[in-house]
Amino acid sequence: MLKMDPSDQQQKESDQSFIGGHPCIPASMEIPICQLCGAEQTFFFQVAFPESHRWHDLSMAVFSCTSCAHEEYLIPEMLQDSLHGVDIPKGFLETYQRNFKIIMFETRAGILRKDYKEKVQFKRWNLAPVSETAINENRIGGQPNWLLEDETPASYNSTVPMFFLMQLMEEFKFDIVPDAPPQTVISLRGKPEPSKHRYYELFLANQLYFFGTNNRSEPLVYILTQV
Repeated sequence: MLKMDPSDQQQKESDQSFIGGHPCIPASMEIPICQLCGAEQTFFFQVAFPESHRWHDLSMAVFSCTSCAHEEYLIPEMLQDSLHGVDIPKGFLETYQRNFKIIMFETRAGILRKDYKEKVQFKRWNLAPVSETAINENRIGGQPNWLLEDETPASYNSTVPMFFLMQLMEEFKFDIVPDAPPQTVISLRGKPEPSKHRYYELFLANQLYFFGTNNRSEPLVYILTQV
């Protein structure tokens, strides 16, 4: 389970799983740019997968654009086929990342990137063991808690099995720092406008399910949403 740490929230070089603040990614990796508007994407969170995980010693950092909003890209692109047991076509997991970016890297290679201007307030995550019955939590591993039908993908490129990485519960709010610009959202009139709230939402704050390729040499991530 990903449990929020209520103690000191000063970000440290040693932090590996957290929300907001500065991303801790390799120096060689650029801060992602939105392909739709050209703005620097916002860093939302990252997790370091534990030793018991298939992706142990790897970390995943999640960025998404908060500067633009397009009706067709408010959530990650969905495949047209029935999603349960689907084979994800080759290349899809790279090309669907237009206004968001999943960065995978060796945890030990991450450094605190002070060249990124903080937008989301830093909050540390602690990884705590949890039973399979306690599924209504933000969590890494185990089985997904589907709000609707099971949409577990089967494979990538017909050859690489997919497995469940983590879930983020619906209505999750990412509090922002005082000088962060408001998130651009689609208004009731159907036009992009600044949000009136002092928080960001990732993919409309839908429940998020992350699946990964069972291939450590080329770790790719598929994101599903349900509401």
